[in-house]
Amino acid sequence: MAMNYKLLVDTAMLTGEIMLLGGAETYRVEDTMCRILKISGLEKTETFVTPTGIFLTLGDSNIDSITVVKRVDNRITNISHIYEANNVSRKLCDGKITLEEAYESLKNIKNKKQYSSTVNYLCTMIAALSFTILLGGDWLNSIIAGLNGGLIVLILIISKNLRVNTFIKNLVSSILIAFNSMFFLHNLGLAIQLDALIGGSVMPLLPGVAITNAIRDTLQGDYMSGGARAIEAFVSATSTAAGIGIGIAFYSFIAGGIAV
Repeated sequence: MAMNYKLLVDTAMLTGEIMLLGGAETYRVEDTMCRILKISGLEKTETFVTPTGIFLTLGDSNIDSITVVKRVDNRITNISHIYEANNVSRKLCDGKITLEEAYESLKNIKNKKQYSSTVNYLCTMIAALSFTILLGGDWLNSIIAGLNGGLIVLILIISKNLRVNTFIKNLVSSILIAFNSMFFLHNLGLAIQLDALIGGSVMPLLPGVAITNAIRDTLQGDYMSGGARAIEAFVSATSTAAGIGIGIAFYSFIAGGIAV
C-alpha cells in the first residue's frame, strides 16, 4: 500500500506545531519532525524551526517535493502536550500505530483543554502567594501577594479578547502590583516586607521557560532560535522591571501630592 505523503507531512507539521506551542526547545521539535518524515523512506526530509514558524520539505527524485510553512503564535508552557505529541511520534516511528491513527491522536491533543480558565487563574494567585513565602515573606505578605496575583488575573481577563501583546500585559500587571504593594506599605509600615512581596508577586510574569530554552538552543548550536528566545525573555523581563519602577514612582507621586 502506497504511503500518503501529504498526510505524513500534515502529521509531522501538526506534531511540530503542538510541541512548539507547548514551549519545547527548537532542536527537539526539529528532531521529532525529522524522525516522522524519515519513515517515508524518501531522500529529502528537511525541517527548519524558529520560535515563530515551522518549515518542512519532503521530496524525492520520483515525486514532486512537498513544502509546507506554518506560522506559530501565542506560545504557552504545556509540558503535557509536548510529552503526548512526542509519545505519538515514537509509536508512529515504531510502527505501533498507523499514520491515520497518529494524525487523529495529534488533533485530539491539540484540541484538548487540560485545565479550565478558573483553575489557571487560581494557580496564578497561589503561585504569587507561594513564591512570597519562599522568598522569606510571612503570611500577611503572602496573602497580599495573592491579591497581587488577582490583579494579574484581572489583566489577563481584560486582555483576553483585546489581542494585547505580552509586553503590555506584563507592564500593566507590574504597575498594578507595585502600586498595590506600596499602598499596603504606606498603611501597614514595617509589617510589609516589600522585597519579598513584590518579588513573589511578579514570579508568574517572569520568562523562566524562555530563558531555559534560549540556553538549551544555544548550546545545541541553534543560535538563531537561541538568540530569538533570549530577546523574548529579555523583553518580557524588561517590561516587568519597568512596570515595577513606574508603579512605585506613580504611587510616590500620588502619596506626595496627598501629603502636601
